[in-house]
Amino acid sequence: MMEPDDIAAEMVAIHAQTASVYDREAQGYDTHRAKVLFEKQWLDRFLAALPSDPQVLDLGCGSGDPIGGYLISKGCRLTGMDIAPGMLAIASERFPQAEWLPGDMRELSLDRQFDGIVSWNGFFHLSRREQTDTIPKLAAHIRPGGALMLTVGHGDGEVTGTVEGHTVYHASLSIGVYQDLLQQAGFRSVDYALEDPACDFHSIILASDLAS
Repeated sequence: MMEPDDIAAEMVAIHAQTASVYDREAQGYDTHRAKVLFEKQWLDRFLAALPSDPQVLDLGCGSGDPIGGYLISKGCRLTGMDIAPGMLAIASERFPQAEWLPGDMRELSLDRQFDGIVSWNGFFHLSRREQTDTIPKLAAHIRPGGALMLTVGHGDGEVTGTVEGHTVYHASLSIGVYQDLLQQAGFRSVDYALEDPACDFHSIILASDLAS
């Protein structure tokens, strides 16, 4: 049986390798990533909280399909950012009309703001401490009145998943902590659904109406 310290060390190692897994397995991930757009209802809610012709930042954008492509089709001026160069290579070839940037959301520091930021199946790869520290950085990159949408876990803790057969890291805070952090960051409305059966059992938070 593994001791608690060994389990913690193992999770740290898995967390450290998660980005490289996505980079190495970019082509396979893109091939197998569901393209049926089960996310549509939540993407539409996110878009409804934004002005027309919005500037949107997609963090952890992956290969751009289907999230980025859908946002572009709805008139968004899209910037995608991902830590995995392999993912960005696919996205930039597929959607050359968008802007694709290498970067780590934990160190987000752009010289501009967006009407909305979305991180679908990206933000939850950060540790709980990293998530706590990153939420204010995301809010600082959103214009007053704007919105932020994240997929998270359904409860506080750390777990693992797989990408193309390789183990990757996931973490989540409790929904109450997310609500507190987002309200402290200035969002006046925070809606959520935990394990939404209409969205392939994803847990989603939509924070909107950012105070000026």
